[in-house]
Amino acid sequence: MKDDNETLILEDSNIDKNIAGSGTNNKLQHQQSLQTNKQDLDQAVELDVKPSQLNLQRIDVTINNKIENYSGRIVGSVLREADGQFVANAVILLYFGSGTDFPVYRTISDENGNFAIDDLPPGFYTIVATYNDMQCISRNIKVLPGEKCEQSLSLVQRVNYGHNYNIW
Repeated sequence: MKDDNETLILEDSNIDKNIAGSGTNNKLQHQQSLQTNKQDLDQAVELDVKPSQLNLQRIDVTINNKIENYSGRIVGSVLREADGQFVANAVILLYFGSGTDFPVYRTISDENGNFAIDDLPPGFYTIVATYNDMQCISRNIKVLPGEKCEQSLSLVQRVNYGHNYNIW
C-alpha cells in the first residue's frame, strides 16, 4: 500500500532529517514541546501566623567623668493661668515615667510659688500640681545626669481626670 500512510511516514522522516541536519528549522520542535501545568486544589499551604521580627537599635553611651554627682534636679514655679499670679502652698507630686499611680516625691511650693526637687536619678518624670480646685499635669519631663531642669506649672480649673491623687 503505497498511499497516504507511506507518504506520511516518508514525510515525517524527511522532516526529522531536515531538523537534525540543518538545526535551523525548530518550528515543528516547538510545536511538539507544549507543557501543561496543573494545580492541585487540595494542596496544603503552610502560613506563619506569628512571624518573628528583629528590631535593631544603636545605642551610644557617653560617660563624662567630670560629673561628680549624676543626680538631676527639677526646679520651677507654680502660677495660676487665669491671672499669672504665683501660687504658694501648692502640692506638687512627682511620678516616675508617664504614669500617675504612685508618687515618688512630694513637696509644697514656697511663699513665692517656687519649688525644687533634688537628687533625682536621670529619666523621664510626670509632675502633678494641685491647689484647691486647680490642677496642672506636666508629662515627659526629661532629667539629665547632673543637670537642672526648669519647669513652670500653670494651674487651671480642675477637670475630672479619672484619678484620685493622693496627697500624703
